[in-house]
Amino acid sequence: MPTPIPRADWEARPINHEAFNEYGFASETNPTGWLEYRDDLKSAYHTLSIHHSAVSRLAYETMRTIQGEHLDKRGWADIGYHFGIDPQGHIYTGRDLHVRGASVAGGNTGVIGVVLMGNFELEAPTDAQLIALQTLTNWLTETCALTHLAGHSELNPGITVCPGRFMQPYLDVLARGAGLKRTHTAS
Repeated sequence: MPTPIPRADWEARPINHEAFNEYGFASETNPTGWLEYRDDLKSAYHTLSIHHSAVSRLAYETMRTIQGEHLDKRGWADIGYHFGIDPQGHIYTGRDLHVRGASVAGGNTGVIGVVLMGNFELEAPTDAQLIALQTLTNWLTETCALTHLAGHSELNPGITVCPGRFMQPYLDVLARGAGLKRTHTAS
């Protein structure tokens, strides 16, 4: 896997361990709050969830913008996604892989979240994004023993259209390329 752009390079804010709502989306759905996976990552994860930022394709600004929204508006301790991918195919480090993400309402345990920069309700992901996503997916599948892949809207039906109609057709190809099963429910 190519080396992801570190958090310092996109000027990530420090993790806020005093965050009032570090429960994924709500304390009712993830009552244990901030969760660190202390064992081997192969026993921690099962599913890769794909997202779009639904905003600007300006990568540095977008990672900071997403983190700001997650910290300031949602009260989370950090950006909810583990990785981000910009239109040029650069991969960014988000939330540490040893920490449960916050990207699927009520279903974050065992799920790795990856966000692609862009609004895929309006435009298609770039070829560079798709290549980087396949590379990252293959690496995560091997490193974390993933078994399933889903779009955000498949895990939270009726709540969101993420990762967007122009990304949705690529999910089957992405899963096949990594040897993953497609899933349509949060588990």
